[in-house]
Amino acid sequence: MKKSWVTMFLPNDEYKERQLLYFIAEAFVLFIGFLGVAVLLNRFLGIFSTEFSYILLGVIAILSLYVWIRYILSGMEYANVVVKSEYKIELKKTIVSTSKFAVLFAGVGIVLKVTKIVEYSWMDLIGISTCAYVLLLVFQLSSLRLSLKKNREL
Repeated sequence: MKKSWVTMFLPNDEYKERQLLYFIAEAFVLFIGFLGVAVLLNRFLGIFSTEFSYILLGVIAILSLYVWIRYILSGMEYANVVVKSEYKIELKKTIVSTSKFAVLFAGVGIVLKVTKIVEYSWMDLIGISTCAYVLLLVFQLSSLRLSLKKNREL
């Protein structure tokens, strides 16, 4: 944990540090949940202005992306990948799981469109699904490659 700017706020005792990190993580999850409830309340009850909803969604996205990107760049996701054969196995698993995500993502989009909950064109659905698939695949492959590099160094 010594490679983070957060360490200046943490105690030197390892047990206290770990407990404080748990508390911070719990607060983060509760905060994201609170923001999600606020967005839903605004959607159905119109409590806040439309701009405020975008701000809430932006905060949720930024916080979630920060944690996800830091996790990917840390190279700790694939701890068992040390040799090229393990890399190839995990590569296949990653491609399959990312493809499953893309199908699920597109399926949810189709359901939302068919039920007229959200109005968008079929091209929008295809474009968003493809972008989501490509971005997730790039991030997952980057994480796999960084994990291989980090594990070889260890």
